[in-house]
Order: sequence, then C-alpha cells, then structure tokens
Amino acid sequence: MGIFSFLRNKTKNKSIFCGLDSSGKSTIISFLQEGKFVEHVPTMGKNMSEMEVQGIHLTFFDMGGQSHFRKMWLGEMDDTKCVVFVIDKSDSARYSEAKAELAKLIPVIEKKKIKLLIFANKHDISADVSLSSLIETFELDKLSNFEIVEISAKTGYGMTDAFIRFYSILTGQKIKKNSVAKAISIYNTQGTPLTVQGKNDDDIKSTQFEGGFLSAITAFAETKVNNSCVKFESPQNGTFLILKSKNFIGALLWNDALEIPIDVSEEALKELLDHLESSKVYKAPDSVPLIVEHYCTNIL
Repeated sequence: MGIFSFLRNKTKNKSIFCGLDSSGKSTIISFLQEGKFVEHVPTMGKNMSEMEVQGIHLTFFDMGGQSHFRKMWLGEMDDTKCVVFVIDKSDSARYSEAKAELAKLIPVIEKKKIKLLIFANKHDISADVSLSSLIETFELDKLSNFEIVEISAKTGYGMTDAFIRFYSILTGQKIKKNSVAKAISIYNTQGTPLTVQGKNDDDIKSTQFEGGFLSAITAFAETKVNNSCVKFESPQNGTFLILKSKNFIGALLWNDALEIPIDVSEEALKELLDHLESSKVYKAPDSVPLIVEHYCTNIL
C-alpha cells in the first residue's frame, strides 16, 4: 500500500463542518472532543483536528465561515464522508444567507453521495424555533437525504445524541448511550442546592432527602480541597459521589443497575463541573439549572 498508507487510513472518516461565521462550528467540534464548552476566536481559513473513538479514527475539517473563506468549502469535499452544516437558530436575520450557502453545496453533496447532517445550534437561546420551521425555511424537505439535530454547544444540549448520529453516519456503526447516574445535584461552595436532575421523581426525591448524604455535602463544603472525590454509601439508594471544583460542589447518585463502572460516573461528574466552570455560570447562578438540565441530556 506504500509508505503513505497511514494518511489514507486517517482520512477515510473525514468530515467537514461548514456554516456562516459565528454559527458555532469550532465550539461544536471542541465540545465533541472535550465534553465541555470552550470559547473560540473565528476560524481563519480551515483547521483540521482528529479524535479516535473505539479504535476508529475521525478527522474534522473546521471551515472558516466568513464570506471570503466559503469558496474553500467545495475544495474539501472530494474525499469527505459527511458534511456537517451548522445553522445558528438564534439568528433568523441570516437564515437567507445560510440557505444560499447551503444551496451551493447541495449539488456536490448529491452527486458524490455525501451524507448531510445539519446541526441547529444555540438551542439554549432559541428553543422556541422548531425543527419543522427550519426544515420549511431552508427547504430541506426537497432534499433526498439529510438529518437535522437540535444542539447547544454552549450548554451541551443534545451533544451526545448529535455525536451518535455523526459517528453512525461516518462509520456505519452505532454507539450505545449510557446513563451514568440516577440523579445529579449541583450546589454552590457553601452547600446551598442550585439544581437537581434525575431519571425520575423517585431518584430526585432520594437525592433531596437522604439525610446522611446532605450532611456529607455540608461537611464537604467546609473543605478547601478542590477536585477530590468522596463517596457516601447509602443502603437504600446506592453510592453518592461528591466532587468539589472552584465554584461548585457536584453530587451524583450511582448504583449497580446503571451497569457501568463507578469510575466512569466519577469522570462524568468531573466533566460536568469542568463544563460549568468553563461556561462561567458562577457569575450568573440563576442560569445554572438550565446549563445542568441541558448537559444532563448527555449523561442521564
């Protein structure tokens, strides 16, 4: 196969992310890779990044969205399996511009039989904009093959489901979405509850009224050590994991019924706290419940 065969292997699962400037392409890619919100400056030209999932190599091309970079999009489509087109749901004033740019890609997408996946981003700002209205506005119903997913790369809403669709399109394989907790609670560093999310009402009540667990939270709030995890065993409910970051205390309820190792749940709780810190919601505590609710669509 020649000395450069490894290059061909690395690019066989290639995708390109297109969309107008400020639609969130770079933020989406970094969230897929790191599991948290990361702020980005506008992409100049194009950026390539890679990741490996279950032994399969994925290559992302983040295409600059400014008008003078859009002519580069078509040049990357020859060996592409999937085009991800990102729409900013919150910016209806630019829908017609985004529609026109997507229309330029459609003939090549259909000719080369490339999969088209549309991410309707910024759901946290514009949850009232329905998928059906976007399909109508962008005339997607005229296309022979496309998928559209609502997400928020700011809050994390729907990102796991989006990645599952993206991975399946690229590889033809499916990944199982695991639940890592029965319930998750977030507190400030004084131990005051900010929000609780659970798979059902019983799990939420168990988390809210477990006396020993709440005592552990209060005691943990008095420590000055961040990024350390303590465990509280509950005979009735399972194991509570408690983790402290700079501005938050997170608690997660785990039990054997989840069928995943407890250290996986611990890592998921750490990633949630990292996401809250990177999102800087400690500056606006009222937004914590929404951020946590959206992020928990990925892990509950």
